[in-house]
Amino acid sequence: MTEVSRSKSPSLRVLSHIHRASSHENAVWWMIGAGMLGAALFVPGFLDLQNLANVARQSAVLGVLAIGQTYVITAGMIDLSVGQIAGLVVVLSSAMINGDTSMTLPVAMLMLCIGAGIGFFNGVLLNLLRLHPLILTFGMLSVLQGIIFTYTDRSVGRTSEWLSALANNDLFGIPLSAFLVIALAFGAHLVLTRTRFGYHLVAAGGNAESARRAGIRLWRIRLAVFVVSGITAALAGLLLAGRIGTGYPLAGNGLELDAIVAVVLGGTALSGGRGSVLRSLAGVVLLACISNLLNLLEVSAYLQMFIKGAIVVLAILLNQSRKGQA
Repeated sequence: MTEVSRSKSPSLRVLSHIHRASSHENAVWWMIGAGMLGAALFVPGFLDLQNLANVARQSAVLGVLAIGQTYVITAGMIDLSVGQIAGLVVVLSSAMINGDTSMTLPVAMLMLCIGAGIGFFNGVLLNLLRLHPLILTFGMLSVLQGIIFTYTDRSVGRTSEWLSALANNDLFGIPLSAFLVIALAFGAHLVLTRTRFGYHLVAAGGNAESARRAGIRLWRIRLAVFVVSGITAALAGLLLAGRIGTGYPLAGNGLELDAIVAVVLGGTALSGGRGSVLRSLAGVVLLACISNLLNLLEVSAYLQMFIKGAIVVLAILLNQSRKGQA
């Protein structure tokens, strides 16, 4: 009996680790649910349909960014340039469209190509120079900031009615942008969980050396995820331009950090190898709800910065705790 118990003990220990990690993660989401329920009960106006629609509308840009960032982080990397890619798209698209609806489609396609091109460039440099992605993309962030402010230091142009409608209008009381984000998220989720590319991406993030020995071409994975990140950043920039209505040069500042926090809150491991697009979207909604609650409670901007900073620290601690229990 003792020998049988001992022979099963490694498996039992593995199951115990999995159970503890799962229980910990579920506890986090139960706490989130309890917090939202408390807000619904005690914060006037939170459950108002118009307010909930505003929350969904405001989280659309971050939701699109988080989809691309989930791919990058799951692959064991990080992309700090996405906020400035979105900011560049806001400025260029507004200046080029300048209220002309007929220019919307060609300019939108050009912006997506620019986003893909910047992502491709990041991927090529990463593969050739073997730089850490944090350093590489931080450098790209600075380069893009320089390009934006060389082009303009004030708001320029204005977006078209089509982009404005996509970013601000509703269908059956639900924002159009929310439909777009949900469709993109489910598509990205299926690619990550049901395709060979998705399996290879997760394997590369979990253990790059083992993935290389298994025949996975890491350079292709790295290049692909940065292209995806660039495209989603450009799409987020188009939505942001439609929401703002003009080419504001500071529009993309800080979006990259918000996207990373949302992805980590959703359970994606900063070390790579584990990620979920749908949970990242849940993290986006959580951040949007927190911002909305703080605004409804008329919390000062400085205190909001403190609270959001505390959430960043909490997200990292929870991520490390899940990693240690895995």
